[in-house]
Amino acid sequence: MSSSKITHLVIIPTYNEKENIYDFINEICKYDVSVLIVDDNSPDGTGEIVKKLSFVSDQVNLLSRNSKQGLGSAYRDGFKWGIEKCYKYFIEMDADYSHRFEDLDQLLAESHFQDVVIGSRYINGGGSEGWDMKRKLLSRAANKISRFVLRSNINDMTSGFRCYSEHALSLINFQNTNSDGYSFQIEMTLRSIEKKLSIKEVPIIFNERRLGKSKMSKRIVLEALLFLANNGVKRWLNIKIS
Repeated sequence: MSSSKITHLVIIPTYNEKENIYDFINEICKYDVSVLIVDDNSPDGTGEIVKKLSFVSDQVNLLSRNSKQGLGSAYRDGFKWGIEKCYKYFIEMDADYSHRFEDLDQLLAESHFQDVVIGSRYINGGGSEGWDMKRKLLSRAANKISRFVLRSNINDMTSGFRCYSEHALSLINFQNTNSDGYSFQIEMTLRSIEKKLSIKEVPIIFNERRLGKSKMSKRIVLEALLFLANNGVKRWLNIKIS
């Protein structure tokens, strides 16, 4: 498939995703999208696999970084790369199969009509698979708390499966966001709300990762809690975040 007229760029941060990345890229290249893998010098050779695939398909692109710099940083670099290449729509997606390809169709379709499209686990038709009831309840409770603290009507504040238009990114001023983990998604959502962008949530099913190890850490959780505390006060005092 030629990438000359492709308007959508799927940005995928990776760190040690060797077990997933080959099949994932072959699957996503069936769609009318380009793919940018932002790899943080994975010691397992993820970047080398992507590099070889980029020689085979012009849909596949690799942005190699020298060290593990975090999710938010990866997306900031990915957005910048895509804007320079004149893409119009930017999709965030994970390489571990937690985001289903069949749900990608919804984001692609809605992207032409919305500034921001968020794949939501917490609207009708959405959900998660492979999680026990305790984890589901904790996740839903965390999102409800985030919505209350930040005075937001978005149901899934931390979703990492979403699409931004180039217009949206130009207004959000993503370059000066400071968050890296889940709080990066929350920060981007809040900035979208503040700029009064059109936002639509579409239902998705979130799956447990297929292979490899989760990148969740105590540092990421702590960052999210600190972000909620700091920016929750700003929201209640009507102080702009961006």
